[in-house]
Amino acid sequence: MSPCGKIPPLPHSFRRTACGTVAFALLLPLAACSAPPPAEYVTQIPWALVGPTIVMDSHSHTRYSDGALTVQEIAEKAALNGCQALAITDHSDLSERAATPAYFADIAAMRRALPEMLIFGGLEWNIPPYHGREHVTVLLDPALEAKLLPEFKQRYDRDDADAGTALGWLAQQIGDPHRAVLFYNHPSRKDDSVEENLTDMRRWRAVNPLFVGFEGGPGHQRAAAPGSYERKFTTEDRWDPLVAQVGGVWDQMLDAGQDIWAALASSDYHNEDMDYPPCSFSRTHVQAADRSYRGVLKALRAGSFWAEHGPLLDSFMFAVSVPGLPLPVTPGETVRIRRDTGVHLQIAIKRSSGSKDSPLTIEIIGNGRSGQPELLHTQTLAQNEESLVFDPQTLTAGADGKSVYFRVRVRKIIDDGPDLLAYGNPIRLQLR
Repeated sequence: MSPCGKIPPLPHSFRRTACGTVAFALLLPLAACSAPPPAEYVTQIPWALVGPTIVMDSHSHTRYSDGALTVQEIAEKAALNGCQALAITDHSDLSERAATPAYFADIAAMRRALPEMLIFGGLEWNIPPYHGREHVTVLLDPALEAKLLPEFKQRYDRDDADAGTALGWLAQQIGDPHRAVLFYNHPSRKDDSVEENLTDMRRWRAVNPLFVGFEGGPGHQRAAAPGSYERKFTTEDRWDPLVAQVGGVWDQMLDAGQDIWAALASSDYHNEDMDYPPCSFSRTHVQAADRSYRGVLKALRAGSFWAEHGPLLDSFMFAVSVPGLPLPVTPGETVRIRRDTGVHLQIAIKRSSGSKDSPLTIEIIGNGRSGQPELLHTQTLAQNEESLVFDPQTLTAGADGKSVYFRVRVRKIIDDGPDLLAYGNPIRLQLR
């Protein structure tokens, strides 16, 4: 700490990597010359500002269920499009071949053929009691895949199974929760009401902490209706309304104090008619402790990732500067501060090649100003601008009565079609 209590700026050499390396210098002026209020981490992600970024597709299919490609073909296509991690998540109800010894043998063969790519052998689970209507991605530590997924499929991918029992069994078999993640896929695609997603996710998470979030950016982006959302709900600029609507399901859960992640975009690749190949249009950028399966799973659980369509950005940094903390707070982290603390939101981006000459709009969403979820700030960055700072002035707790959250999205306006967006996960501040 400097002599008069100012926050020391981050050194200009402090870097974050995402499809290249970009410097992220502290954008703020020094704080006033007074002792900062106390602040402490509640949840900290030690690797958030220094770990490698891994470009991932978390949801894809092969000929082991209803996909057009073999395991080899989809893995090679993913590698050509820049995937550094790929999850193969075939349906078990559409083919008895998914989650079988042959399935895992083919995936193991591609791990040997493409050693620089992390290839998960997962499952898209028909979670009961919806008779195949609602789907969940199940990703495990590769050491557990062949051991647990065949039995899980046999026991619980059935109409007469119980979701709570299935989740409890999986948690018990895994032991360490950092060895698995579950995401609710294309959550609003076949819903009859908004309340379904709220009720289901709260119930599932009460049983099993392995459920970490929603697939906010569904696949099937080449379909006539983006995401194949053809019933009551449609996507908004290609994203599930759960995520896209300010004050929607995601915001309601965050406002209630529940840390849940939805900045996830996948291809859900089946074929070229419905889907873009893995990592060619939808990308999730996972900020991990290291380039390993365990590192990816741990980062997904922590909320240390962001997602995009386009691709729109090479890097996307969202942080909150808090007096009394040596480093800015990043998505997935929670800190406890005094209610009168002055904080500053910082966003820094690096455009991809397809958006270098385009203005991009930054939208900050949260409940910190009024205590209710709202669009707090919108600012367009000219093509030569890559950063902004926003000061929320005062902090008012949300529905949980003790915390606020902020989340950010980046928008490229498209005149003749859906806009392209990138979404980040939230940062939470608990108020004393």
